[in-house]
Amino acid sequence: MPPPDSRSANGQVPDDMDVDQEEKLINEEYKTWKKNSPFLYDMILSTALEWPTLTVQWFPDVKEPKDKNYRIHRLLLGTHTKEGVPNYLQIAEVEIPKGIEPNPHDYDEERGEIGGYGSKASSGDIAAIRMNIVQKIDHPKEVNKARYQPQNPDIISTLCQDGRILIFDRTKHSLTPTGTVNPQLELIGHKEEGYGLCWSPHEEGSLASSSQDKTVCLWDLKTVTGSSKKLDFSRQFHHHEAGVNDVQYHPIAKHFIGTVSDDYTLQILDTRQAANDKAALVAKSHTGAVNALAFNPVSEFLVATGSADNTIGIWDLRNVKERVHTLEGHNDDVTSLSWHPQEHGILGSGSYDRRVIFWDLSRVGEEQLPDDQEDGPPELLFMHGGHTDHLAEFSWNLNDPWLVASAAEDNVVQIWKVADAIVGRDDQDIPIDELDH
Repeated sequence: MPPPDSRSANGQVPDDMDVDQEEKLINEEYKTWKKNSPFLYDMILSTALEWPTLTVQWFPDVKEPKDKNYRIHRLLLGTHTKEGVPNYLQIAEVEIPKGIEPNPHDYDEERGEIGGYGSKASSGDIAAIRMNIVQKIDHPKEVNKARYQPQNPDIISTLCQDGRILIFDRTKHSLTPTGTVNPQLELIGHKEEGYGLCWSPHEEGSLASSSQDKTVCLWDLKTVTGSSKKLDFSRQFHHHEAGVNDVQYHPIAKHFIGTVSDDYTLQILDTRQAANDKAALVAKSHTGAVNALAFNPVSEFLVATGSADNTIGIWDLRNVKERVHTLEGHNDDVTSLSWHPQEHGILGSGSYDRRVIFWDLSRVGEEQLPDDQEDGPPELLFMHGGHTDHLAEFSWNLNDPWLVASAAEDNVVQIWKVADAIVGRDDQDIPIDELDH
């Protein structure tokens, strides 16, 4: 992790600093991170796309080519180009080496990579991470967010700049763009752009979306008839007083949907209730806009919220009058949240401060020595400092624990895995269920 300089370790720039000074500090901080990265990561690849992506998500599948020392994972990406330049929904293949222990001597000083393109391990084995775009699908304007359908990952939804949601079946599109935008379906209902998009894990074809028009829409793709290319929402909610930044289906209770908004609230919809203008639960959760939420995958009452007030709130849905805990470590808007898919007490957060932080909630309340307190609270497990621009999004890999993809606004996508020595489990870690109480 980067050591402190005239900013804090998580990238805070003093208010009176000019742009040149800020850029110089960011570069110095990056050089320090790059120097230390062989000891912080088991693998890392930093690659620049032609255009930045606002969205990144690992697909749930992995292929193991015969007689090869790598696995092939896939990434879902978008583009955010300039006026007059086409945009695409993109799928990348990422080759991740297997069975090769990282060695600090294999560090590529120039690239700041371990196991990067064409690097060779000291053992003589090729230990390369390779990333290649394998499919480009024409898309109107930038892709605000893209998500695959969990029951059939070939079906992909995207949020457009004008508020439309497009549905693509990637198998019905060529690997190279044709120059014509031709989605399988167009969902019409939002009047402004949005960034909240979530497929139901419970019912195939059910999708939720949110928008700056203050609404949340539910869509049922099973109601599409014949050759129809357009679909209206099945239900629209008007329960927020400002733009709705994120929407998530509850992973266990299928009737619950969580939403967060510029009106500073976390709200829980119960789709069994008739009202479209009132939520079942409302928490005045932050002192700034709430940008993201994430339900814990195994503890049904635990939910996290990330805000423009730089904090992350941990909530128990049985009592939302006050937070269970506040996570403090970011120094700019918290924009994305996601729980570790296997280690259910680990929460990841991304921020405009260019950082991804891993939080271990089992360490909340642990005693610290004075020297340790300078590094942050006990639950701050790891801080990824490899980006030099605002973080757009990050994603956990479902097949390779602790493997992460993160994308920043400067075209850079990083594939990285924290060293096992840092994130190895502690025998004293408490079960996630105890965090509710």
